[in-house]
Amino acid sequence: MGPMTKGQSGGAVFWLCFAATAAVGVAVEIGIGQMVHEREAWDSSYYWLFGLPAMIAGAFLGGFFARRKPVLIGYAPFLGQLLAMVAKTGSGYMLPLGVFFMGVIGACAVAAAFVGVLAGKRVLGTAPIADRR
Repeated sequence: MGPMTKGQSGGAVFWLCFAATAAVGVAVEIGIGQMVHEREAWDSSYYWLFGLPAMIAGAFLGGFFARRKPVLIGYAPFLGQLLAMVAKTGSGYMLPLGVFFMGVIGACAVAAAFVGVLAGKRVLGTAPIADRR
């Protein structure tokens, strides 16, 4: 196999960061839901105390390492949580409300991802880690 071009390796870094950030949302939904035996994690005060800050921190770190597309990175944990919630509950009758609600509270994570992108560019440079030689 030949070496990857800059665009390909940068894309791989972005998608890895996106997947890792989305996995934080999945972990929050499943972990908190199981811990408190609630149908949905956000029905628990632990979600607001631990889960939401974890997803915001995940978005910051995802933005820091991806160094691009902060809106996608910022909403990734909420997409992960939403998919896990629908898979766990087996229904989507309240899905439009959930999407709206996650869009609103996800704005905090988008802001954190923007800060992460700026910090990552300042500390690590503009090129993703895999692009450096």
